[in-house]
Amino acid sequence: MFSFRILSHMKASFRGLVFSLALLVAYPAISAVAAPLTKDQISQEIIGKPLDAKRMGMPVRILYKKDGTVTMKFAILSGGGTWAYSSNGICMNLTSGPRRGETCVTFEHLKGNIYRNSEGINFTVAK
Repeated sequence: MFSFRILSHMKASFRGLVFSLALLVAYPAISAVAAPLTKDQISQEIIGKPLDAKRMGMPVRILYKKDGTVTMKFAILSGGGTWAYSSNGICMNLTSGPRRGETCVTFEHLKGNIYRNSEGINFTVAK
């Protein structure tokens, strides 16, 4: 009976240790998630600046112009349309190019001049 009680206590302690280690490992990943940019931040950090990215391995440049138009340039294709602020990001309506229609995204700041949109595409603000 005595050894059963010790064994039971050791199992409980081991489970607590595993749970604590799991929290320590997961915490940096959870805290690294950035909050979406606000409308003011998007206006200052994204609008009017060329954004470079890779889409399906091809370079793409997108520019949300201050006049409400947007242009996209791929290696051999281009497109354009309009954009407007949504409640928590940007919605663009491409009227020409390979990806026509409306798309809405949010942005998060990763580091330096690197941002990620809610589609998982990383953009670098060109200088």
